[in-house]
Parts: sequence; structure tokens; C-alpha cells
Amino acid sequence: MATLAAFALLLAAPAVRAQTQSQSQSQIQAQTTAAAVSGLNGKVSVEGGTIGTSAQQSATAITQGSITVPLGHSFGLQVDGAASTAFNSFFGSGGAHLFWRDPAIGLVGPIAGFGGGAGTLSGLYGGEADLYAGLFTVGLRAGYMSSTSAFGGLNGGFYLGTLTLYPVPDLALSIEGGQLAGLAVGQARIEYQPDLLAGRNISFYVSGIAGDFGVYRATAGVRFYLGSDKPLIRRHREDDPPALSSLALEALSQKSFCASFGRRVAVGGCINPSLYPYVPPPPPPGG
Repeated sequence: MATLAAFALLLAAPAVRAQTQSQSQSQIQAQTTAAAVSGLNGKVSVEGGTIGTSAQQSATAITQGSITVPLGHSFGLQVDGAASTAFNSFFGSGGAHLFWRDPAIGLVGPIAGFGGGAGTLSGLYGGEADLYAGLFTVGLRAGYMSSTSAFGGLNGGFYLGTLTLYPVPDLALSIEGGQLAGLAVGQARIEYQPDLLAGRNISFYVSGIAGDFGVYRATAGVRFYLGSDKPLIRRHREDDPPALSSLALEALSQKSFCASFGRRVAVGGCINPSLYPYVPPPPPPGG
């Protein structure tokens, strides 16, 4: 009996060893895969510049903030908020992301945003996905958006594609383009995080947006990151996704019906025509 037992153990040993090695490899892989969110973190930014259309323009000031928290190992939640002034109007917006992420692969999850001001309410609902490919990040946001005001409403699908290049770890060059309920929009951004302080948690950026009906916005600002010291590319892939509260994009969604009623677009709605009267465009040549 002892001989038979020893023989059975010899036969079973390779299978047991293979199973043990497989379990060890799985444990090592789980341990080495980075978390979706490295830890509780956030960011706050302030920026200023100009916003307008082909006929009107105004100075604008914007402040934004985000908080991101890990939900277990593979998921995260980010909440955004922003406030802005332009054309003697105030606009506020917020948003939320619930996402799965592997910092070596990418991110995917649902998004929701809302905004209000100048007699207008707007919202968007959909999803986002990012693919991390070396020095490049390819992103897509798509879904449905709606806005209502005393002058009418605008509803329809939206999609925005983004390409970001990190030529060095602390420099991000981004271009974005797409449509918001049928209105074309494009954006370009540059963000740089210099080695100013021991925490290396301050970046400077410039942003330019242009779209249909001559709507544009150009701003420059400073962003303060709340979290551990790391290069900008790792902040973007391990901490906080891009915020949803880009106010000029929502302003574009108002422009089509503002123009139809002889109003000028504000940050989030149609402004008082008695303050900024409508100036019709010049007739086409030969018209």
C-alpha cells in the first residue's frame, strides 16, 4: 500500500506543481496591475480669456474642480464642477464619471453632465473610452445632449474624439473635434507641468475652441493637482480623467437657437438683446 501511495504522489506531483505555478503567476499579475485610481486625488484650476461669436465678444473667467476616488482595485469615480462668467451672465455645470481603468491599457465607463445659467438648462448623457498607446492617448466621448430655454431648445447626439501626445512626460498636446447636436466644434490644448516645487503639482495650460456660427473661446490658466508627486502623463492615466465641465462646448449647443431669435450666445444661454443687440451678418456678394 505504501508503494502504491508513493507512486500516486509521483504521478500527481507535476499537475499539483503546474497548478501552484499558475496560481502564483495569477497572484503576481494581480499584484503588478496598477489600480484604476492610485488614491484619493483632485484638481482645481482657474483660467481667463475671451469668448464670443463673429459679432460679439466678452471677457470670461472660469474656475473648475474635480475629485476622484478609487472604487476597489479596477474602478473609479470622478465628480466635476465648474463656474464661469461672460456677457454679464453666470453659468455653472457639473459632471460625473464612473469608470473601469487599467493604467497600462485604457479607460471606459458612463458619463453624465448638467449645466444651467442665463435662463438655460442643459444636460448630456453617454459614455467615454480612452486607449493608452505609449506616448499617445486616443479618446472618445459620445451620447445624447439636450438644452432648453425661454427661446427654444436643442436636442441631439454628440461625439468628441481626442488625440493627446506626450512628447515628454510633463507636456501634453491635445486636439479634439466632433459635433454637438449637429454643431461642429474643435479644440486644441497645451498643458505643461514644470518642476517648480518639491511636490511638482502645478501645471500651466492654454486652450482654444472654435465652432459653427463663429463661436470661439481662448483662455490660459493654472491647475493645482492634489495628490502624489508624479509626471503629467501618469496623472492623466492613474488619477483623474479629463473633466466634463468644459463650458465653451456647452455654449456652442446654445448658439443655433440663440441666433434664430436674434440673441447672442453667453456661456450657457442667450443674453439680453437690449444689452447686446443683434447685428445681422452682411449679405453675400451679389446678394
